[in-house]
Amino acid sequence: MGPGPSIAPVRDAHPAPTPPPGRRPRRLYRRGWLVAVTATVVLLSTTVAVAVTQEREPARQPAPEANGPGSIATTPGGAASLSARPTGGVAGLGANPSLSPGQSPSAKPGFQPFPAPRATLPGASIHLVGGESFSAGVARSDRTYGPLRMVRVFYPGLPPAWSGSRADVVDRTVVVSFKAPPAEVAAGKHDARLTQWFASIPRDHDVYWSYFHEPENDVESGNYTTAQFRAAWRRVAGLADRAQNPRLRATLILMCWTLNPNSRRSFTDYYPGGDVVDVLGWDCYNSGGKYNRYTEPAKVFGPMISKSKELGKPWGLAETGSVRIAGDSGTGRAAWIRSMSSYLNGQRPLWVAYYDYKVSGGDFRLTDQPSKDAWRAWCSASA
Repeated sequence: MGPGPSIAPVRDAHPAPTPPPGRRPRRLYRRGWLVAVTATVVLLSTTVAVAVTQEREPARQPAPEANGPGSIATTPGGAASLSARPTGGVAGLGANPSLSPGQSPSAKPGFQPFPAPRATLPGASIHLVGGESFSAGVARSDRTYGPLRMVRVFYPGLPPAWSGSRADVVDRTVVVSFKAPPAEVAAGKHDARLTQWFASIPRDHDVYWSYFHEPENDVESGNYTTAQFRAAWRRVAGLADRAQNPRLRATLILMCWTLNPNSRRSFTDYYPGGDVVDVLGWDCYNSGGKYNRYTEPAKVFGPMISKSKELGKPWGLAETGSVRIAGDSGTGRAAWIRSMSSYLNGQRPLWVAYYDYKVSGGDFRLTDQPSKDAWRAWCSASA
């Protein structure tokens, strides 16, 4: 988590790293992946995606703070605070959606569906209400936005056993991230654990895995270096390859803020190489929220789309959203959501997940009816 929108593109001072001699190409994405994804997206265009925040986050619960013009970013914790021990799975989270694929959520009067066809998988994160369980939160989101077909799962440390964990969902694509100190990972301390975890992942649905999503603030806080991050990422990718599971997608998730020149960051510093990254995931937010305005979607999302295309990588939005600006009943944010949906619909992302969550940096939840209807309109659109 840790949203950080970008409003201007960055041109890297150095070319993207090239694969080292002798390393084999990525198993699926090096040979016509884009064609395969396009076909898959078309076939699955009636499905719905969701990014699911974890039920309980320890001290690393997202706490966005100002991080540049129109941006928010997570306050980083020390690398030593990242647990290298099993985090324990949560049982009962692989339940089927409460709505069958053919059902649609009930629409309020005046509900306007998003015009079909929809060319990507939309969704929403889940904010848990009144102490409800994770599975209950998923079921509620199913009822609110439509049956969910992509789940975003966060682990604050190394992933627990797959069976019975949050990632162990039924008939849904999964985007799952986990963390461990890069120096330990690069040194091979967690090889056995991760090798076993990758081997246990089922082969009947797509799993987009991400090692240490949003590493930028941790680097800037001195928890580890970009070189350590890249080395650890490459080692994890190698362990994933051993599973020989073509449904595993190595997904690098960074902040869109990193592409903004004002961030004083270089994307290349965080890019472990095109030979080990299959998919780019981005966390982009309305860059005008801090200033009580809704920024044109092309300015918010354009830089990360350009970067993804420059690298020839398929991409998705792991987090996106906007606070409701002062004085807005929800109709203004709803208009922004519809504009964003229309813009992204023509850009062919793999998935787009609305960050339907409240953190110290702002309340992104879709609690007003106009905003809720606007996102449901895209989620419920059929091809």
